Amino acid sequence: MAKNVIDITTREELNELMSAEGGSAIIDFWAGWCGPCMAMGPHFEAVADEYAEEPIQFVKINTEHHPELSASFNIRSLPTMVMVHNGEILDLSIGSQNAKAIAKKADWVMSKARGEGFLDRLIGRRKDDAK
Repeated sequence: MAKNVIDITTREELNELMSAEGGSAIIDFWAGWCGPCMAMGPHFEAVADEYAEEPIQFVKINTEHHPELSASFNIRSLPTMVMVHNGEILDLSIGSQNAKAIAKKADWVMSKARGEGFLDRLIGRRKDDAK
């Protein structure tokens, strides 16, 4: 696993991520027997490496080894990515994603975390650009 990807294996780690101070994250729910998960894994890790200096975490949860953690999110299909910020689920994507799609989700989560509105995100204007 890439050095910039966090592997969550306990309820305590998940609770910390989903706390009010947990920050921004993309959680990849996957399993070793899932072909699309295996295809998406290198893309997820590449984006995690690319965004290593950004205020977002890239997290993986193996649903085969830790089904109790995926049950909290009612995961029914793999792979599923869940985008969160400070304990709030912002969005989810079902199915394998390429690096470009994952990076776009990361940018979107970080813009939401900055408090940018829909129009700002649509036209690519950052809150600090308006000053």
